[in-house]
Amino acid sequence: MSLDERSLDERLQEVQPLFDEIWTALAASLRQAGIERDISVAGTPSSHAKLREDPYDHSLALYCEWHDSAGKCLGSALVYADGLVFVEFDVLLPHPRDPRWFIEAATAWGYAGALKSELRLLRALEE
Repeated sequence: MSLDERSLDERLQEVQPLFDEIWTALAASLRQAGIERDISVAGTPSSHAKLREDPYDHSLALYCEWHDSAGKCLGSALVYADGLVFVEFDVLLPHPRDPRWFIEAATAWGYAGALKSELRLLRALEE
């Protein structure tokens, strides 16, 4: 059975170990910046998931979103058929160690066992 023939539920089960690795990578980025909390939805099932066609190679990629109780999107993950993943979650906090910066999001990308993660920073507003 090819990746494209697997059901959404099968793909979600298959990527669960990858998501566990992603939560760890995102938490490490936050802790490195001095934020002692995890992404709020870490370890929870996605609010919305679907398979969508990759416009480049026409394979099916798994797209997941996590929402808060009001329906606001908190973050998303895109897992390509070859296992490459890109994840982005809102943080929206002032940088605790450098007031010149505001942390917009935590991102992770790569393959299982070789993920990279960093925070996306914006210049803080001048007072």
